[in-house]
Amino acid sequence: MTELDSTDIEILQLLLEDARRPYREIAGVVGLSPPSVSNRVERLQDLGIVRRFTVEMDQTQLSRADELLLVLDVQASKAENIRSQLVSIEGVEHVFQTVESRIIAKVILDTSEVHELFTDILDEAAVEDYEVESVLHSSWQPALRSGDVGIQCSICGNQVSGDGETVEVDSGDTYHVCCSSCAEEIVEQYESLQEAADE
Repeated sequence: MTELDSTDIEILQLLLEDARRPYREIAGVVGLSPPSVSNRVERLQDLGIVRRFTVEMDQTQLSRADELLLVLDVQASKAENIRSQLVSIEGVEHVFQTVESRIIAKVILDTSEVHELFTDILDEAAVEDYEVESVLHSSWQPALRSGDVGIQCSICGNQVSGDGETVEVDSGDTYHVCCSSCAEEIVEQYESLQEAADE
């Protein structure tokens, strides 16, 4: 089942408020047993909606490093590689990849680490231009949008119903699609991107 109901949404909202909230407490709020809540959370994880439970902290309180925003314009064929490299670096908190082959990352690094990032770690030829900006204030507020919430097809944007399909590509990424033609399209897109990356 790939559809979300109002109970799933309520569980997600409660976890967003406090991911350490016991399932027993969540069960009392949503009117289910703790094992039922556990099963639903596990299903939300399997669907890729809940990716992990984590701690939000202010690393600038623990380090002399600076909070910075890196904005990189990269070659389209190398964007995924650069994004993957950044994600694996200690001190990189958030990484975003836009459709325009721009990578934006929030990092906690000192000046020498930023220099090393661009000279020793990242593929210099892939980075066409970059900016480094100091962050004055930041906030991160994950939230559910109000209204119609459901799993969206990765191809056409339609809501995935109970007869939707899940496609896992060679990279291990999982996509939820509404129909078999969208499933075929996601495989074709992945293969096309792989061919471009191999060139």
